[in-house]
Amino acid sequence: MRAVAVALAGLTFCACSHAIAGGQNQLSDPKIAVDQFFWKQLYAKGGTTLYCAKPFTGERGQVTASLVYGAKQIKSALRCVTDGQCAETNPQYPFMLSDLHNMYPALSLVELARRNAQFGELGEGVSSKFSDIGCQLKASFQLIEPPDSAKGNVARAIFYMRSEYGLPIVGQLQMYKRWNQIDPPDAEEKARNDQIEALQGTRNRYIDAPAAADQLTQE
Repeated sequence: MRAVAVALAGLTFCACSHAIAGGQNQLSDPKIAVDQFFWKQLYAKGGTTLYCAKPFTGERGQVTASLVYGAKQIKSALRCVTDGQCAETNPQYPFMLSDLHNMYPALSLVELARRNAQFGELGEGVSSKFSDIGCQLKASFQLIEPPDSAKGNVARAIFYMRSEYGLPIVGQLQMYKRWNQIDPPDAEEKARNDQIEALQGTRNRYIDAPAAADQLTQE
């Protein structure tokens, strides 16, 4: 997870990858994607948060839309600072930020801790900082480890962003492959894949065929 050099090695590739990458081309405004599609259609009847499995209704309260492959990580991959610079570097940038396959509901409190951290494994000796609310998410200053029930969802979202937009795998690919195996797609994740296809026209191939991740390489 601390192999920053691996991530940096992929940045040149990513900055120009829009010429060969796929990705969705229906949603280009992140705010509209979140307000009109994520909340009002994908989660119109509520659902459960990704990292803590907390149920919520249409009244979201302390729940926010969380990007699995974070906005700062996307900017780092594209070597840009502002949204304007990023869109000029790669015209797919606003589509990346708007892609529903990369969004999950998360508790706002948890998102604050997760936003600037990378995914990793913290070991049995590290306890959850959110155990007081019944959440098994582990977090340190630089790393965050989801509970097993969310690891596959995280891995498949990252695989999707890698394959569709050419973004580098931030963290250890073999770890994500393990997560993909220990937490295969359940009925809820498969139904979500169907709903997102109806909303933006693309599917996450790694939900349909998790074994496809075995072919992925770090670079």
